[in-house]
Amino acid sequence: MGEIRFVWWNLENFFDVTEGDIATEFEFTAANGWTPEVFEAKKTNLAAALAATHAGMGPELLAVCEIEKDELLQQILVEMGVDSHMKVVFDPTGTSDLRGIDVAMAYDDRKLELEDQESHLVHLRYRTRDIFEVRFSVKETGEQLEVLAGHWPSRRLGKYRSDPLRAAVAEHVAYLAEGYLKVSTSSWEDLKTANDLQALQGAWEGKVLVCGDLNDEPFDRSVCEHLRASPDFDLVTGTSNDMPAFHARVQDYQAQEIFLFNPMWRFLHPEQTGSFYMASLPTGERFVHRYQTLDQIVVSRGMATGPGLKLDPDSVAIFHEANVATPSGRPRPFSWTTKKGTSDHLPLEATLVY
Repeated sequence: MGEIRFVWWNLENFFDVTEGDIATEFEFTAANGWTPEVFEAKKTNLAAALAATHAGMGPELLAVCEIEKDELLQQILVEMGVDSHMKVVFDPTGTSDLRGIDVAMAYDDRKLELEDQESHLVHLRYRTRDIFEVRFSVKETGEQLEVLAGHWPSRRLGKYRSDPLRAAVAEHVAYLAEGYLKVSTSSWEDLKTANDLQALQGAWEGKVLVCGDLNDEPFDRSVCEHLRASPDFDLVTGTSNDMPAFHARVQDYQAQEIFLFNPMWRFLHPEQTGSFYMASLPTGERFVHRYQTLDQIVVSRGMATGPGLKLDPDSVAIFHEANVATPSGRPRPFSWTTKKGTSDHLPLEATLVY
């Protein structure tokens, strides 16, 4: 049996020190204290924390957000000493985010082969941070893995006022996942004519991993109703959600809902557990639950059960190593003054097995 160690992490405003870029508008300048020495300290801390994940073995598939550009992820890999086999998925489109932050990904080329990539924008009143879609194949088995990584719109205007923005992005992520797990109308008709149910079922059992800082919790509408991510394992993997035969009409096939499995619900019940800590918003809105599970890993039916590549649900964890978390379990943001800490979010760990 093989495995792929996965990590997701919001790096919190990891800008470089080059003057004149968009980061300048947000005070990441030497004059304001964002000096080369401070930058290097944050990079060192991030690299050390990532190397400590998975009991010191580090990630073999890494997705991050709040990073200015892909080259900074490359610098982290160099700092970790893994750049000989961990490769950045360089995205030529960059970012159109108003703050100049991006989503980035790296992979172990001994385990995975890069097949394709695409950056998707959702146009609201402004262009969102991209949904980074990357397709890999597992070298040992040839199976394809579709990763959809994102950083959904912020709650800073207030959770309920900003709900529609996250719902729109969730719908687009669901659309991309469905496009991978279902065949086109013309393909369906050809497969039905050939009575090739196996090909149809193969798509339905496809391997999709959705990850990101969703800025909503597992029980929020964007995740439950729009992404259709459920904690009900049987709903996702049971017979009511399988593909035992061809539908009578192609429209019935296209209308069948895609449900995804969300293992992050397990972190909602323990006290002082979450990937993010927030007591209130600048708007004055205060939160009863301050420890929030905003960072999430969600998988398709084919990755929740069945043969081949799948998520080990027991491996999903919020990483609490001392450099990233306080004794009470809160994230330890990076301090420009003391040069300690890493980010205002905690990393997520998970293991994919095959």
